[in-house]
Amino acid sequence: MKKVVKVLIALLILIAAAAGVVVYYYGDNISALISGMNSSSEDLAVKMNENREKLKTQVEKYTSVQVADMSAEDEEKLLSGEISLEDVAEKYNLPVDYMRDDDVTGISYKSTAPVAVSKNDNTNEIDAVVGESVSRMYALKAKYVNKLGELERAVFKEYSSLPKEKQNDDAKYKIVLNNLNYVSELEKKCDDEVSNVLASLQTELEKLEGDTEIIGILQKAYQDEKEVKKAYYMSLYNKN
Repeated sequence: MKKVVKVLIALLILIAAAAGVVVYYYGDNISALISGMNSSSEDLAVKMNENREKLKTQVEKYTSVQVADMSAEDEEKLLSGEISLEDVAEKYNLPVDYMRDDDVTGISYKSTAPVAVSKNDNTNEIDAVVGESVSRMYALKAKYVNKLGELERAVFKEYSSLPKEKQNDDAKYKIVLNNLNYVSELEKKCDDEVSNVLASLQTELEKLEGDTEIIGILQKAYQDEKEVKKAYYMSLYNKN
């Protein structure tokens, strides 16, 4: 039954792509559509895990702060509602403020460096700022995984509540169309919040004369994650 729910989410993306609604704003849907139709869900799951490990290795070059992404198992549990955002925040030491819907653009970084540091000795502070930014990115990921999980459950409930004779493709498409704007708005909001985190990180690193290469790495990791996840859902649709 879970597969049916994920297929409905895939349909949301597919219909948006076919209508040109989301593709206009998010070009990565085109690549996701092609990948999802030509790759197995198993291969794409492996790819998501590889990307997770690759980012972990890259981040370790820029900060000694130990920041962990959710495991694939916990991500599934969050999607299904078995665990909460608070559980994830506690287990992975992520900022719960970034998991809420409140405005977090004004939250400052916690400096771990001494008050008086020389111009060329900002290592500790750079270390902390990068670590905290990555932590914020992972918190945002958890936030929107949770929102997708809530949507999956709502869609499943709506479809399951229909009389058996009305549980057909027409009903699926109707549910999809009713949720299309919400999915588009959700993605845009996530993009905006990620952009705010990266913009704040860039400002701090420039102020501290730190290496800003990590910003491009995080941006690419975010785009890759979105594309592979969409492709994964689409592969489930293709498999159905």
